[in-house]
Amino acid sequence: MLYHIALVFWRGIVQRRLFTTLNVLGMALGMATFLTLALIVRYEFSFDRWIPHAADIYRLDAFDDSEASVSSIRLVDALRAEHPDWNATAVLRGFSGATIRVNENAWDVFIARTDPHLFDVFALPLLEGDPATALVPDGVVLSQAEALRFFGTDHGILGKTLDLTQKGQTHRLHVTGVLKELPANTTPRFDIIVPSSGAALHINDLWPMATSEIWVRVSPSVASQFPALLQGLVQRHAAGLSEQEAKKYVVRGRALTSLHFFDATIGMRGTDKRLPVILGIVGLLALGAGLVNFVTLSTALAATRAREVAMRKVLGATVLMLGLSFTAEAIGLALIAAFVALALTELTLPWITTLSGWPIRLDFGFAVPLLIITSVIGGACAGAYPSWVLSRFRPATVLSSARLPGSGRLGSRLREGLTIVQFSFAVTLTICTLVIWRQTHLLQTMDRGFHQSGLLVSHLPNDPTERLRQQRLSDLVRDLPGVTGATVSDDAPGGGSAGITFDTTRPGNATPAILAVIGTQSSTLPVWGAHLLAGRLFDSSHDYDSRPMPAAPFDSFLTGQALAFGTHNVVINESAVRALGFANDASAIGTPITLHGKDVQTIIGVIADMRFKDSRASVTPALYYAISGPIGYGVLSVRYRNAPENTTRAAIATIWKQVYPESALNLRSVGDIIDEDVRPEQQRGMLMIVASFVTLSISCVGLYGIAVFNVRRRLFEIGVRKVLGATAQQVTRLLILQFLRPVMIANIAAWPVAWWVMRNWLSGFDRRISLSPLYFALTALIVLALAVLTTLFQIRRGARSAPAIALGSS
Repeated sequence: MLYHIALVFWRGIVQRRLFTTLNVLGMALGMATFLTLALIVRYEFSFDRWIPHAADIYRLDAFDDSEASVSSIRLVDALRAEHPDWNATAVLRGFSGATIRVNENAWDVFIARTDPHLFDVFALPLLEGDPATALVPDGVVLSQAEALRFFGTDHGILGKTLDLTQKGQTHRLHVTGVLKELPANTTPRFDIIVPSSGAALHINDLWPMATSEIWVRVSPSVASQFPALLQGLVQRHAAGLSEQEAKKYVVRGRALTSLHFFDATIGMRGTDKRLPVILGIVGLLALGAGLVNFVTLSTALAATRAREVAMRKVLGATVLMLGLSFTAEAIGLALIAAFVALALTELTLPWITTLSGWPIRLDFGFAVPLLIITSVIGGACAGAYPSWVLSRFRPATVLSSARLPGSGRLGSRLREGLTIVQFSFAVTLTICTLVIWRQTHLLQTMDRGFHQSGLLVSHLPNDPTERLRQQRLSDLVRDLPGVTGATVSDDAPGGGSAGITFDTTRPGNATPAILAVIGTQSSTLPVWGAHLLAGRLFDSSHDYDSRPMPAAPFDSFLTGQALAFGTHNVVINESAVRALGFANDASAIGTPITLHGKDVQTIIGVIADMRFKDSRASVTPALYYAISGPIGYGVLSVRYRNAPENTTRAAIATIWKQVYPESALNLRSVGDIIDEDVRPEQQRGMLMIVASFVTLSISCVGLYGIAVFNVRRRLFEIGVRKVLGATAQQVTRLLILQFLRPVMIANIAAWPVAWWVMRNWLSGFDRRISLSPLYFALTALIVLALAVLTTLFQIRRGARSAPAIALGSS
C-alpha cells in the first residue's frame, strides 16, 4: 500500500508540475517566514534561562515612589541581617565613567563594583581563574571582549595589571579572572567586575541613594513566601529615615527570568513584551497564508482527479485507502515544502540577522521538529477535503459524464473563502507595514527641538579637580577651525547625568509641578540650537543669568546634603509651561516660580521641548539654569560647521590629551545617537516589510494557481459566451471582476483588525502619525493591482482562445 501511495504521489508531481511548484513554493515561503520569526520569539523568551539556577535568582527592588532596577546598598545589609542563609550580593554600577589604562593606551569604561558574593549568586563560567579566589581586593575580572580590547588576547592574562582611574583616584588592579563570553540573551551584563570593600560599596550609605542592584538566590520553597518575608524589611532597618518616609518604602522581588520584559515597563532597559508577541502573530499569519494557499490549491487540484478516483474505486480502492492516499500525498508535499523552507531560512538568516539586529542562528533541534509538526498539520488539512469529497464520487456517474465533475458550489465557495482569509492576512500586514514605516520615518525626521547635525558630545571626568579644567577645554576647542561653539552642561543629546527633579510652584497655582533641573553654561542653548519660543536665552551680562553654584544638585543628592540652589533667571521648556499651568508660552515670561519650596527663580525664556533620549517617551518638563563655574557630571557639546567630522574629532582628541591626559575621550556624534535611538523601530519595520512581502507573494502565488485552474475549467463557458457574441475584452473584464471579488472582501475584513492593532501600537509613542484612511486605501490599491497583474495573463489567454478550441475542451 505504501509503495502504491508513493508511486501515485510521484506520478502526480511529474504530471502536475505547475501546481506542485506553486503549492510547494507558497507553503515554503510561509514556513520560512514563520520559522525565522519563531526563532526571534524563542530568543526573546529565552533571556537568562541559560544561567545556572536562573529560576531561583531574584533582584530586590526597594523604592518609595516609582520602581527602578536599583536600590540602596542598605537593602543587602538588612537582608543579610534577617536571612543570613540566603546567597545575596550587591552590584554597584558606575553611573560616572572610569578610565582604564594599559601602558600608553586608555579607554573610557563603565565598571561594576561588587562584594565577594557575586559568584555565589551567579554561577558564571570563567575562561580563566577560579570563582572562589577571583573576587579579591585589587583584583579585576574581565569579559573576553574586554580582555581582548585591553591586552589583545583573552588567554594567559591572569596576574597582568591595569590602572583604573575613577573620581580622580588611580588604582592598580591585577586580572584575577576572565569571564567566558556571555550569550547575548543575558540581562545582567558583567564586562568589568571590580571586587570592592564594604567601605567602597557603602560610600553612599543612605536609603534614598538607589545606586545598587541587589540580587539573591534562594530555594524554590523560599521564593513562594517572598512577598511575606520582604514585607516591612525597610521599616525594620530604617536608620536615617523618618517613620513617615519608611512607611512609603516597598520591597519587591523580581525573578531574573522576567526582567528582560519587566524592566521595559518601568522605563529601564529591556524589551517591550508586545514586540515578540506581535512578531509571533506575524509569523503565524505568514504560516497561515502559506497553509491556506496550500489547502486552496490542493482542493482545486483535487477537482481534476475525479476520473482517477473513479478508476481506482472500480479497481477495488476503498474510501479509507483513498482518504489515506490523498492525505499522505498532501503531507508529502508539505514535507518537501518544509525542506525548501529550511534551506531558505539557512540561506537568508545571516541577512535577516544583520537587518533585524537579533543574534539568532538556525537551531536544527528546534527547527526540524517544528517544521515536521507544521507539515503534518498542514498536509492533513489539505488532504482532508479532497479525501472527503472525491472518495465519495460514484464511479459510474463520473465515468459516463462527458465533462469532469468538479467539487461543485461547495468547493468554489470554499476556495473563495480561503482566498479571502489569505488576502486578509496579507492586507493586514501590508497596512501595518505602511504605518510602521511612516512612524519610523517620523522618528528619523521629526524636529527634536534642537539642531541635530554638526554636533558632537562627550562625557567629562568628574573629580572636583578635573572639573576645574572644563573651561580650559572649552576655550581650546572653541578656537579650533570649523568649531562654532563649545559648551558644558549636565545633560545633552544621548543622555547626561542630570536626573534630579524638584517640585516647583508658581503664584496662583498651589499644585506643584515636578521639573527636571538641568545645569548649563550661558552658551549651551545656542550651541545646541534650541528653538526659542518666547522671551530670551541666557546672557552672561545680565544679573542672575549666570551664577556660581555652591554645590551641584547631583552632588548634594549623593551626599544627602540640603541643596542651596540660590536665585537664578531660568529658561523652561514647553512641557514645563503646561505642567506649571500657564495659558501660553508668552504668559510665563517674567513669572517668579519657587523651586524646592524655598528658592525663587524668574522665567526669562521658553524653548521647544528637546528630545535627547527615548523617542517613544514624552519629554520631561525641564528647567534650565546657567552656571558661571564648573559643572558636576558635565558633558561637553561641540558644534562645528564647514569642516570634516573626522578632522574635527582628531583636533578635539589632541586637545583632550593636553587637558585630560589621564582620561579617555569618548566623543559621539548626535546623528549616530539618534540613529541608535530609532534603529529598533527601523529593524522592526524591515521585518514587517519582509513578512508582508512574503505574505503578499504567497497570496499571489495561490491566486495565480486558482486562475490557471478556473480558466481551464471554464474554457467551455468562455467558448459559449464568444459564440453568443461576447468579445475577448468583455470576457476578460468579467473574469477579472470575479477574481477581484474575494480580494475586495478581504480588504474590508482586514481594515478593522489593522486599525485596532496599529492604534494600540502607536499609543506607545509620544509623537505619532495619525492613522489616516490613506494607508488603507493605498493598501487596497496595491493588493488589487497585484491581483490583476497576477491573473491577467491567464485570463487574457483564456479569453482569446478560439471558440472551436474552447468548446472542444470539454
